[in-house]
Order: sequence, then structure tokens, then C-alpha cells
Amino acid sequence: MNPEVEILEMARKFISGEDRSMGFVSSMEEFAVEKLSDSRMFEFLAEGLSLYRPWAGTPYWSEADMVQMLEDFVAEFGIAEEP
Repeated sequence: MNPEVEILEMARKFISGEDRSMGFVSSMEEFAVEKLSDSRMFEFLAEGLSLYRPWAGTPYWSEADMVQMLEDFVAEFGIAEEP
């Protein structure tokens, strides 16, 4: 699977509520840094992924903030899901 499709699947997994843990978001961030660091996708995701702390309040990102950002990400970069 190519990295663009994989990160979109990860975003959809978070949006659906299947996994909204810090560990999962950390794995998304590591994946983005490793596989997408020179792309527009990375630029779109970098701030939100690094600031996700659902319990911490401002300036960190809440779960709702992340859902909104990832919905926008999927709308912007959404490649059709693989069958």
C-alpha cells in the first residue's frame, strides 16, 4: 500500500472513533515524518498531530479538533479507498 493511502486510512480510523489514543496519534505522526515529510500531506498534518493532547486544554488540540482536522484532511487529499 502506498503511504498516501495508508495515512488516509489511519485518518479514517481516528475519525470513526476506532482508535483515538495518544499512542495511535503518535504512530500517525511517526509514519508521516518517516514516509511523507516532503509532502503537502505532511504540512497539513504536522501541527495537529504534534499538538494532540485531548486532556490538556489550550494550546493543545482536543479530540474534536483532531476529528475536524482529519475530516478536512480526508476531504482535501481523499484518495478513493482501496477495495
